Amino acid sequence: MGLTVLSVLSLFLLNITLCCGDAQDAELSLKPNVSHLFAGESVTFICDMREGNATDWFYKFNWNDQEMVHFTKSSSYSLYLTAELSGNYQCIGRRNGLKDFTKQSNNLTLSISAHRPTATITADKTTVPVGGSVTLTCSVQGSAGWTYDWFRQIPDSREVAINTNSLQNFISVSDEGIYQCRGRRGNPVFFTNLSKVYHIQKTLSNRAFVTLQQNWTQIFSGEMITIKCEIQGGENTEWQYEWRTTSSKTPPTHSEYNISRASFTYNGQYWCKEIQVIRNEEPDQMITVTQGGIYYCKGGRGNPVFFTEDSDPITIEKRVSNKAVVSLEPSWPLIFSGEKITVRCQISLGRRTEWEYEWSKPDSSTGLANNASINLNASVISSGSYRCMGKNKQELYSVTEWSDVITLTVSGNRPKTSISADSRVLPEGDTVTLTCSVTLSTPGWSFYWYRGKKTSEPLTMAEVVLHSDGQIGVSQEGDYWCRGGRGNPVYYTDYSDVISIKKTVRNRPAVTLHPNWPEVYSRETITLKCEIPGEDTEWDYEWATSSSHQPPNQNEYKINSVSTSHRGHYWCKGRMRSAQQNSTMWSASFQLKIVYNKPRPVLTVSPSWLSPGASVTLNCEVEHPSAGWSFYWYKAVHDLKTYSYEYYIYELLPDGSGTAQDSYIIHGQTHTAGYVCRAGRGDPEYHTDHSQPKFVWSADLNSAASLTVSPNSVQHFIYDSVTLNCSGNSSQWRIMIFTQHGYLRKLRECGNWGIMTESTCNIDLDWYHRYHRYPVYWCESESGQFSNGINITARFTGVILVSPVHPVNEGDSVALGCKLRTGNFNSTVAFYKNGKLIQNDDREKLNIPAVSKSDEGFYKCEYSGHESPQSLMSVKGSRSSLSVSLITGLVSGVSLILLLSLLLCCWHKKPKGTLCIRPAQSQETSQTAATVQTMSQDENQQQIYSSLLHGDMNVYESCRPSENTGGRTDDYRNISLQLRSVGQRGKRDDPEETSDYHNVDPNSATESCRSFQTCHCWM
Repeated sequence: MGLTVLSVLSLFLLNITLCCGDAQDAELSLKPNVSHLFAGESVTFICDMREGNATDWFYKFNWNDQEMVHFTKSSSYSLYLTAELSGNYQCIGRRNGLKDFTKQSNNLTLSISAHRPTATITADKTTVPVGGSVTLTCSVQGSAGWTYDWFRQIPDSREVAINTNSLQNFISVSDEGIYQCRGRRGNPVFFTNLSKVYHIQKTLSNRAFVTLQQNWTQIFSGEMITIKCEIQGGENTEWQYEWRTTSSKTPPTHSEYNISRASFTYNGQYWCKEIQVIRNEEPDQMITVTQGGIYYCKGGRGNPVFFTEDSDPITIEKRVSNKAVVSLEPSWPLIFSGEKITVRCQISLGRRTEWEYEWSKPDSSTGLANNASINLNASVISSGSYRCMGKNKQELYSVTEWSDVITLTVSGNRPKTSISADSRVLPEGDTVTLTCSVTLSTPGWSFYWYRGKKTSEPLTMAEVVLHSDGQIGVSQEGDYWCRGGRGNPVYYTDYSDVISIKKTVRNRPAVTLHPNWPEVYSRETITLKCEIPGEDTEWDYEWATSSSHQPPNQNEYKINSVSTSHRGHYWCKGRMRSAQQNSTMWSASFQLKIVYNKPRPVLTVSPSWLSPGASVTLNCEVEHPSAGWSFYWYKAVHDLKTYSYEYYIYELLPDGSGTAQDSYIIHGQTHTAGYVCRAGRGDPEYHTDHSQPKFVWSADLNSAASLTVSPNSVQHFIYDSVTLNCSGNSSQWRIMIFTQHGYLRKLRECGNWGIMTESTCNIDLDWYHRYHRYPVYWCESESGQFSNGINITARFTGVILVSPVHPVNEGDSVALGCKLRTGNFNSTVAFYKNGKLIQNDDREKLNIPAVSKSDEGFYKCEYSGHESPQSLMSVKGSRSSLSVSLITGLVSGVSLILLLSLLLCCWHKKPKGTLCIRPAQSQETSQTAATVQTMSQDENQQQIYSSLLHGDMNVYESCRPSENTGGRTDDYRNISLQLRSVGQRGKRDDPEETSDYHNVDPNSATESCRSFQTCHCWM
């Protein structure tokens, strides 16, 4: 009996273990390594598999998911760029000799400009100082990786390259001339356009100084003095002189100014400048000048020379590098008539220089001024553009460039403020927030607040709560207004309109949703209610909403078919019907969220594989399961007349309409079947979409609809010819496949993965088994019958085990074979059952003359170091023998448990205690347990066997008190033993819900054996 108990209990330990692994990613890089490129450049893509040698792989390159280069042995690819080639690039590697082993790289995004870029040249200054240099900088905006070429041109000569392929983007030059640059990069070299020309000039070192010959610190009236104009560095140059003075005297035009008798009229400042005779008695009538000044010329001929009159003078100004900048103080974008404003001219790097300023103003007038600023009392005519430039007082012909223009905009209308409140109803003990703003949004304003009459003084900070500049909180009712002011002296806006704040009653309404579901779906029926505390008061109601539908002025707003146009925020308030001036404050905002798409529940079935007569547990999962859902259960029947494999007719299951529970148990299931669920709630009832069909498969053949495979083997090679055949009570068939790959699951008909001819389908194993795992095949007839389900696996190379697809009958003769992809066996072949060696010789087959239950298990073969996958050979015993063995085992197990329970109960002597022994279960498993209430003894045994075979059953005891206690509290209680089928209710797309029937790990029984624990049940 002990052996029988162990054999029965061992059936409970079957489990499934799945293993998987991840491959390291490939890497795609670019040379040159830049992201922004230009049409005409060439780049090279380099694909690194980051595994093994480069020669171990074939490489393919894609552009925007389109194949650009098919698999080759080269890991790099060079491309000449055009603007149309912008986009994403990726490489894919395929292992040499393994067509199904591929790796994908990262995506590289290239942005390719259609136009060739132009280099930009800049300089730290425009003239070369005496003995100094100028730094030129070259750049290509928006890109990197360039080297640079430099060019210089002087008058009457060709352009000359002075530096090429320089890594630095700057050079220092000390010679005047015209300079240009360009960028280059890549191989072959790609050039930018040449930059614009940049002129560099040299400055003269000559400078004039005014000196007093006597060098006295004080001059007395009547003394004789001499003032000289001396030019440093110009001793060998012929000069003419010009003087300027603030005195009332006019100096001469030569280098010395002799004053024979000094007087007060000579007081003042004196400047001089040189007038250089540039060229004398030369026939060329053209000269080139590089200095600022006043130039004129005259002609002469004959001997003695006869001169013409001097020409009209022409003024040449020397532009200095100092930059003039105009600014407004205050720098407001809009000025109002009557405000005070200052326009200021600032010259950079010019603090040690005395400047005269020239202004260009809106009235088009220009003029010199000693002041760097203009003070304005703004008016409309002050509007316009202002700019300035500076002139060096010591070097009158040295001037800055004109500054950039700054525009002054003056409005002739005095601005007005507007006032608003977050509520015009003041709750008792609370505050209302007031906001003041200038209608023309401009900065710099401070705000002044008033309450009562307009003659009142502004409110003080003691009377309000300051939230921010322009916002206050008030706690008194009354009439409020405001105005703004800015500047010094303060310029005021007009007053705002008046806003009235009234006190409210204490009651605070609330907007509530009925039914109170966490999510509302489009076309459901809902009601929004405005609930106000205080039953004895009659209210009139008012609603506000941000949606496009205005609720009626009632306490309830019923929406019969809600839509996305109803979503938004809702507020309500009440006004006393007997005293309309008294109202509540607005309720807090209630946000109504509408989900546009119908929800779709997720259906799970347990077990996935069954034996005839087994019970099936359906679980229907909806997001927010506690939100009032009822559930509907259907059987999916395929309608071949629609010519659409996705279309099923849904037949309502018995008692499957509007169940409160989210689970449904089907007893006595004998064949493969598909099921669907959906949920509904509300009045009128709103229904979700139907779930995707889920299937439970039977491995046993039946006469109405059967699926067979030729060759009759679970395992095949990828390139084998495999045919599926449907037979039964129908003339029209469709063969279906269910596959899963990770979290992706698909349902397809033959025609997508094979060739269908009447009732047969030739399988394309090379395509479908490359991308999918655990495929299940079955037939569907025109009359809606489903056949048995089968598993087929495929591999590329090595060896496979040839084993029957369907369960075999006890007593049948079975031959298991070992098969090579190519070639013949020339050494020993080993066969294993449940991991143990059972035959090791030169035979290619394992013959079992009369199969018994002891032969059931997982088989595999091994040859020359190559091992096949393992497959389950299932043995169907006769009903009598199976019943006897199972009944014997169950009776023995129950007797042992009862004996232990009674002994422990006696030992503990608890008044209402019994002892239960149960296998440990996960929380999810225990929650979905469903009691199998009615079964014949033979059906019980068959279901237990099937469920244990597929890992879908746990057994535990439930302890119940006897219906008749007889008045004694210490009697031993009757114990009833029940088997409960546990549906492995998983989460959405749980990969643990496998459809693989034949490839199960037998070693998982060890872990299941550890899961038993002892517990006490107290009544």
